Amino acid sequence: MVHATIENSRVFSQNKIEVLRNAFDKALSFSQYKNHITVVTTGSYGRGEASEESDLDWFIIFDRDLDPSEAIREEIQKIGGIVSAEIKKEEGDSKTFGQDAVVRFSDMQTNIGGQQDTNESLTRRMLFLLEGTWLYGKTRFKEYRRALLEKYIKPDASDEQLPRFFLNDLIRYYRTITTDFEFKTAESGKSWGLRNIKLRFSRKLLYFGGVIVVAEMNQLTREQKINQAEHLFDLNALSRITALGAGCDQTQVLLDHYEGFLNRISDSAIREALEQVVKEERMGNPVYRELREASVSFSEVLHQWLNEKYPDHPIHHALVF
Repeated sequence: MVHATIENSRVFSQNKIEVLRNAFDKALSFSQYKNHITVVTTGSYGRGEASEESDLDWFIIFDRDLDPSEAIREEIQKIGGIVSAEIKKEEGDSKTFGQDAVVRFSDMQTNIGGQQDTNESLTRRMLFLLEGTWLYGKTRFKEYRRALLEKYIKPDASDEQLPRFFLNDLIRYYRTITTDFEFKTAESGKSWGLRNIKLRFSRKLLYFGGVIVVAEMNQLTREQKINQAEHLFDLNALSRITALGAGCDQTQVLLDHYEGFLNRISDSAIREALEQVVKEERMGNPVYRELREASVSFSEVLHQWLNEKYPDHPIHHALVF
């Protein structure tokens, strides 16, 4: 099967990212802090599956011990202006992304799991690894990613073991977004239908894409683990699955399911219909019902792919216990 929507989304995402990279490079050339600013995107652009209906999830890493609202106020405004000009759909009202999201890298890699590790910091950290790519500051982005991996993969870890610290944080993040979904829709009044379908497809694929990176680090030295993770995180989740699952029967089936999902939510009329779905009346909506049923099959295929690719592998025990 030709996966035209997957390919078109990949090309659209990459083209738009290149436009933004060039624009940021030109716009920030004046800044005295240009070597201390890194702009990161995650979400549909980071996954390489964006369309005209997609917003841009982005944040800034500013590695100076200065107040960014003062030190790089003009730079932030220029970046925000470029995003507004290039991306039709506005980002959500969360402070996790957008012009208000400026962090220091030191804050991203400290207090992991501690009292100050908020949902925002957990989200940025995990999305940075799982689906992040750079819009400005390529070298710093790669240095930060390696530093995070070095934080998760301890020097004293056994070569025979999976990186449990990273896997546990990955599981924690996935469980957090599934739990937060209930709060955001029930307590915060956010739309239910489209968020639910994304949770069943793209968020699940995001998690799965992290799980297989962990599986691939089995029986490697620490250095090899980090290098392998860097290599795999250079690929978006679909490319990762395709590369690792070249000999798996379930790979094409998995891509077929995701093609159907992307094809449907790229349609503005379908997205609008899903935006109107409320939880209590969800099964009465044929668009939602169709995608929900497809998501059940998608989950089964992910499970079958994992078993086919990694029979008798410690990843299965690690995921349960």
